[in-house]
Amino acid sequence: MRIKVLLVIPNQEVQMVKIPPSLKFIKAFIGENLFRLKLSKDTILIANKNANAEDFNRIVGGNIILGTFLVISIKNNCRVSMKKKDVRRYTNMFKLRKHKKKIDMYKEEWLEEYYSKQRERKQKNAERNKKEIFNIAA
Repeated sequence: MRIKVLLVIPNQEVQMVKIPPSLKFIKAFIGENLFRLKLSKDTILIANKNANAEDFNRIVGGNIILGTFLVISIKNNCRVSMKKKDVRRYTNMFKLRKHKKKIDMYKEEWLEEYYSKQRERKQKNAERNKKEIFNIAA
């Protein structure tokens, strides 16, 4: 048996796909360390905790979701197919054009901060190396 879920890949539109409902398959597809974000009482978002920090995908409730994720319906703690109205609702919610500008802005800020920290780290290492070389030579 397969269930209908939404697949959201960075820089791509939302896709409706059919997958086996097993957690083993979801882990193989998304990644081993999963986290769940409740979107409504019967819908969850499943993403990888250890997704690549540069794979900005979508923004949900002020949180940036990294990497590929799935939107899945839940009933009695079991994964089930999404209803047509939920597919429409979440497809519209995660449209790329709605998130693209914000994601690009956050990504630019994050990369700027990341590279400035890298430069600081290199400068500190260079200073430390100079001191060590000076101490060895003295």
